[in-house]
Amino acid sequence: MKDGAPSLSVSLHQLRLFVTLARHRSFTRAGDDFGITQSAVSRSIRELEDEIALRLFDRTTRQVALTDTGRKLLARIAPLVEELEAVLRPRAQEGGEPGVVNLASSCGLTASVLPAMLASCRERLPDITVVVMDRPQNAVLQLVRSGEAELGVVIAPDNLDELAAEPLAADGLAAVVSASHRLSAAPRIDWQQLRGTPMLLLDDDTGSVGVIEAALALHGVTGAVRQKLTQAAAVARMAEAGLGVGILPMHARAACDSVQGRIIPLVPDTSRTIMLVRRKSRALRASAANVWSHIVASSSHTLIAGQAVEA
Repeated sequence: MKDGAPSLSVSLHQLRLFVTLARHRSFTRAGDDFGITQSAVSRSIRELEDEIALRLFDRTTRQVALTDTGRKLLARIAPLVEELEAVLRPRAQEGGEPGVVNLASSCGLTASVLPAMLASCRERLPDITVVVMDRPQNAVLQLVRSGEAELGVVIAPDNLDELAAEPLAADGLAAVVSASHRLSAAPRIDWQQLRGTPMLLLDDDTGSVGVIEAALALHGVTGAVRQKLTQAAAVARMAEAGLGVGILPMHARAACDSVQGRIIPLVPDTSRTIMLVRRKSRALRASAANVWSHIVASSSHTLIAGQAVEA
């Protein structure tokens, strides 16, 4: 506490940022969770440290690490922040509407995976309304961790702290080529066949571009011109027009049904996993538990553009 200050002036927002930054150890990733800039996170944490007169983080040019004081405070603050958010957001807790389930989904999956999933839920669970919260993936994880969303659908994240996860389907990568492309008749395309070819890469909120770039580097596909686009349909349309070879996650096929080009699996396979997530620390309400169970049981029949895919 500051000398002479009668009381602390600390906000829930600052405490949530503190817990999130401690989890990610990155100002950028913490800011992504809250939809604010890295500098805004840094400023808020600095103001918190000034207010309580304690140094919570050691900062270097490469990393952020909790101090001993920060670790002790985190152990006490994190459960309190979670409990307070549960009180302030009762809809997703036991007092919420019994027939309404909040489900958060990363934007790319909302367009491709969710329609079949929600249609199946409506058919089998007609008394339950699933309300979709369409957000970037980092925001989805934050919504689930805070309890504002009971369930989340994401591509397997780097950090599953505080979350229970159930794999739903493997999500490989595919090439999109025009009907006149030299590889358009191939049942599969080897990564090495893409050498020297202009690339159209999907740079979405689930980190697709990082996975694609890693696969290209692994298989020696270097030096080609790369264009990075945020919409699967844009990648597919530009590939259809002969402007390059598009690379998309298989789940994105559903958003490209009207494209006249060919979507061809890439080998060797590079897969990520589509997951259903929830908080570990709280039991699901009956309606949310029913939705969870149905999605897990039916995932191999409803995901990836209607194709059965083993998780």
